[in-house]
Formats: sequence, C-alpha cells, structure tokens
Amino acid sequence: MIGISRRGWWLILLVWTAYGLVGAVQQHASYALSRGIALPWSISLLTQLGLASGWALATPGIIWLGRRFPLERGRWTTSLPVHLAAALLLAIVLNLAYAWLAFPLLPAAPNAPPATTRALQLLAGWLLADTVVYTAVVTASTLADQQRRLRARDLAAAELETQLTKAELQALEMQLQPHFLFNSLHTIGAMVRTGNQAGAIQVLTGLADLLRRVLDRSASHEVPLRQELDFARTYLEIERVRFRDRLTVEVLAPADLLDAPVPHLVLQPLIENAIRHGVAPTPGPCTVRVEAARSTGTLSLTVLDDGLAPAHPDTDRGAGIGLANTRARLARLYGDGSELHFDLNPPRGHAVRIVLPYRETRPA
Repeated sequence: MIGISRRGWWLILLVWTAYGLVGAVQQHASYALSRGIALPWSISLLTQLGLASGWALATPGIIWLGRRFPLERGRWTTSLPVHLAAALLLAIVLNLAYAWLAFPLLPAAPNAPPATTRALQLLAGWLLADTVVYTAVVTASTLADQQRRLRARDLAAAELETQLTKAELQALEMQLQPHFLFNSLHTIGAMVRTGNQAGAIQVLTGLADLLRRVLDRSASHEVPLRQELDFARTYLEIERVRFRDRLTVEVLAPADLLDAPVPHLVLQPLIENAIRHGVAPTPGPCTVRVEAARSTGTLSLTVLDDGLAPAHPDTDRGAGIGLANTRARLARLYGDGSELHFDLNPPRGHAVRIVLPYRETRPA
C-alpha cells in the first residue's frame, strides 16, 4: 500500500489540475504569439490536462519509489540509479502518450517531419524538464513524510510526558498512603484503647474523606485551589488530632484565588515536609501555615512551620523525594513558568514555596 491519505489524493488532483491549466494557457499564448494561430481553448485544455492526468496517475508510483528508495545519506548509490531509470521511463511514456493525443489535434508546421521524428524531438526537448518535475515530486513527498514523522514523534513525546506526569502523581499518592495511613491508624488505635471514641471517629471520618478525595481526583493534573486547600485542611486536622495541642493550623488564601487551577496534591508533600521535619522533632507547640498569594501573572503557594531548625541546615532536605517529585511535576506541567524554593524561616522553622502561572479559571 502506498499509504496516501484522502487529503493527499485531493492535493495530488489539485496540484496537477493547476499544472494542466497553466500549461494550457502557455500553449494557447505560444501558438498565438509565435505562429499567429488562434488555437481553440478546447484543444489546449484537452492536451495539457491530458498530460497533467498522466503525471497525476504516475504520482502515487513516484511517491512509492521515493519511500522505497530514499535519497538520503548512505542510500545514494542504490537509490539514484533507480530514480534516474524511473524518470527516463516515465518521460518516454508521457511524451509518447502526449504525441498520440496531441499531434492529431494540433496544427503542424509547414514541412514538419514525420510524427515519429517529432515525438523523438519532443522527448529530447522535454526530458530535462520532466526529470525536474519527477525530482520535485520525490522531494515534496520526502519532505511531507519527514514532517509527518516529526509530528508523530512530537505527539508521542507529548503522550509520554502526560504518562510520566500521571505516573508521578500516582507515585505521590502512593507515597501519601503508607506514611499517613500508618500514623492515622496508629492514632485511631491509641484513641480506641484510651476510650476516646469521639476522637477516633473524627480521625476515621477525616481519613475516609481524604482517601475519597485522592481516589476521586487521581486522574486529574489540576484542581481548583479551593479543593486543594480543603484537602490540606483535612490532612492537617488529622495530624492536629495526632499532635494535640502541639500543632496549630492556619490557612490564608484570598477568596478571589480559590478558583485558580493548581496541580492536584501539590501541597501534600510540602505539608508532610513541615510535619516530619518541623513539627515532629519539636517538643513544644508549632504552627503550620498555608498561604496563597497572587503576583503579576503568578500564583505562589507557601507552607511554613516554626519548628526547631537544625544548627546546620541539611541542604539535601530541599531535594527529598517528595519535594523532588513536586519539582519534576511542576517542570513537566509548566516548564520554566514554575519554581520551587526551600528556605529556613527565621527566627526558626522552614518555608517551602512554589510559584505557578496564574489562571483565573480551570481550563476546560
């Protein structure tokens, strides 16, 4: 199979029809100017469109030869002779067909040689032009095939990027489950043993809601900030039950930013980082604050804690698995339009801030 699309067939028909019409105009003008003969338009159109039809019929074969014997580095010695032979054979066939069609219709010049001699003269005069036309068809077909392969490669790369982003989101969700589930279930068990049924029910209800949100949105790259903050509140409420009076939670976000799209679960690794490295090692009360703010064309989300910062900050903490995955997700989703910063938060604590392109509504 040659593998020409319907659009390709229409393009072949359009190009060779235009070729025949231009040839008809040139032939009509040539007879009028050089011989003073008013050649009927019907004859010019019949002969030239007939020639163009021959090229149109030959084009699929030329395209097949161009794909079968590409003119590329390392293939010239085998492909070039094939194309030269094909161009010569096609020129002979088309010129003989044109002579058979046109000579009975076109007025012959005085003392014109026999039809066979005229056909050979016609072939000699048109051989170079026909070779150029053949080469143009092969070149155009090759360029179109290359462009189609590049588009297919770009599409495959985009699909791969989408799959990688989904895989990273799934990995983040799987990372959430073992750490958080273990701590939550441990908290529920401790409350049941101490008779704190109300607290156990609260944690269990929050855990069920949290897992439902994860499962409901696991296929989405972006959610409204409102939904992400609800997720963060539920997560932090469960942790607040676990840490009791040691943990205070603050969420600060202007109402006009709540519909802005943000990556799903983007806050979870930032909050987990604050809990594990800020709240958990600190014996006294701690605050975890989630902030959203808008600047020119950007939306920043910051998670801060006032836990005890180490005397010598571990710079590798900023490149932990959770934050590294978040940084990679942001890069895939927004390219250079996103940032992630990890800093100490004087006088004590840590701050992780991400910067995203700001959009007012979630894209359809």
